[in-house]
Amino acid sequence: MSDPRPLLFGLYEQACVGNGSSAASMWTHPADDRLSATSLRYWTDQARRVEAAGMDLFFFGDVLGMYDTYRGSAATAIETGVELPALDPMLHIPALAAVTENLAFGTTVSTTYEHPFAHARRFSTLDHLTDGRIGWNVVTSYLPGAAANFGLDVLAHDQRYDRADEFLEVAYALWERSWEDDAFVGDKASGLFADPAKVHRIDHEGEHFRVAGPHLSTPSPQRTPVIIQAGWSPRGREFAARHAELIFVGDSDPVAIREGLAGIRRRAEELGRDASQIRAVVGMNLVVAPTDIAVQEKIDSLQQHYSPEAQLAAYAGWGGIDFSRYADDEPLVKRATNATQTKETRSDAPTLTAGDVRRQFARVTAFADDRFLGTPDRVADAIGSFVEESGVDGFLLHPFLSPASVEDFAELLVPALTERGLYGGFPKAGTFRSRLRTDRRDRLADDHPARAGVR
Repeated sequence: MSDPRPLLFGLYEQACVGNGSSAASMWTHPADDRLSATSLRYWTDQARRVEAAGMDLFFFGDVLGMYDTYRGSAATAIETGVELPALDPMLHIPALAAVTENLAFGTTVSTTYEHPFAHARRFSTLDHLTDGRIGWNVVTSYLPGAAANFGLDVLAHDQRYDRADEFLEVAYALWERSWEDDAFVGDKASGLFADPAKVHRIDHEGEHFRVAGPHLSTPSPQRTPVIIQAGWSPRGREFAARHAELIFVGDSDPVAIREGLAGIRRRAEELGRDASQIRAVVGMNLVVAPTDIAVQEKIDSLQQHYSPEAQLAAYAGWGGIDFSRYADDEPLVKRATNATQTKETRSDAPTLTAGDVRRQFARVTAFADDRFLGTPDRVADAIGSFVEESGVDGFLLHPFLSPASVEDFAELLVPALTERGLYGGFPKAGTFRSRLRTDRRDRLADDHPARAGVR
């Protein structure tokens, strides 16, 4: 392998029954247990299972609205359970951290509908409670229904990122500059809890926020949680170059991924950052079985419980295009969109018809890369080749079935990966940041924008 750093393997989850991993309707499968995903037991069992498999990260995606673009309403999403019920994953993490020793956690929080002061307090709390095993996936939110839930209109795509930049500026000031490292004393003999001369207001006044401070938390193990970013648009890549420590890649073409990451890292260097410390992972929809026949049987079983309508409803929300308004032979109109910038809405994408998309989503493996559908040896070899071609640093498993997908990964794929030296080398102890970085630092390096002006 060209990159000697060990690979990171994680699980992508959402705190819902209708998981958004191209498997919105898989809760109907007899081998799936997601109908119990509103219980704490389901999640603690899943976290223990993931850690026992030797995985490194338990990651939560999240949404703040229903998928209501398709057919002009949320009816399809409600009927099929597309990413519903959308419970708050931040409330899950302390419980999962309590039943695991080493597993890191990431969770998605929007900069559009939260306030940085309360947000900073929550993440400092999580960082304390997990001993530094926490990361924040920074998103700007795109669903019209989410905006309506907060009495707002959807901000334009790039404006959302402008707000996010200021949101981070405020959060960084609270995490990194409000309390000096030795401000907390906690001396019982003298009765001095903290030195007030070393606790500072931030007095931020900007376009979107006014925050006085000081921060309400003492410095946590990482101070700032690991900054995760998943945007793959031009503005999203600029944001990643400036802020991200871990990137969730929004592509499946290994050549395009390598080029995209190279561009992000070049821009990070222009901004004065050590680009070699920026890591990247890609999603993996896995179907693995001992034989090719057994693989196909699993796919056929999944197909029987798959709802193309559910997937079209989700995809309409992601891309901002309601496919129900187009006949099969009509090309999808390329236009500026405030939703995520999918291949169909990018200006450089080939023209597709609505029929093309409907035919693609007729299959349960619509989002699955054929590389990751197969026998353990075939998939393990494909993972090694994908890393070489793309330069990614790891993979997030998107489960079709719960808990079967994690069990298949652990029982079938992990041994094959281990034989090839592709599994198990990622550090298991320490803060999440220290495991990502080659220098094993717990806190952000001075080249990160969060550290500007730190005393």
